[in-house]
Amino acid sequence: PVEGPGGRPDMAPFKFCDRISRGVEIQQFGDGSSSRDYTYIDDIVDGVVRSIDRQHPYQIFNLGKGSGTSLKEFIGLVEKHTQKKAIIKVLPMQPGDVPYTCADVSKAKKLLGYSASVPFEEGIKRLAKWYQQAYSDKQIEICPETQANGLGRSPSVVMLQTSS
Repeated sequence: PVEGPGGRPDMAPFKFCDRISRGVEIQQFGDGSSSRDYTYIDDIVDGVVRSIDRQHPYQIFNLGKGSGTSLKEFIGLVEKHTQKKAIIKVLPMQPGDVPYTCADVSKAKKLLGYSASVPFEEGIKRLAKWYQQAYSDKQIEICPETQANGLGRSPSVVMLQTSS
């Protein structure tokens, strides 16, 4: 998954930063040991530009950090950089979810010279700073949503309204 300022509000980095900042409960599926290869947006853009600038027609490249970050570590870093304690509701693992995913970037490194340069913690730090600046003058309200799977997931859509 991609993380950084201006990220999708339905993805974990933005959602956790938003909800933890506002003292709203987040949901943790499983014991927090699951791991994902979160990659900062600038690193993904660098990989895309490198793939366009090289003469490798019809090649597919995996872009990512190349290492995983556990959910527990992820939540801890958001707490650190928002300076707020997360309110966590622990739920069972979701059906079909896998414990670990990570991009194999060896081909991109070899053919494109690609390597992610922004560590995950730095990306979360930048996201939290951007969030605090971007939303400091606005009121954020949660817009209820109906979940088709019935698991009672946290709302993934927020309504941003400017204070009058």
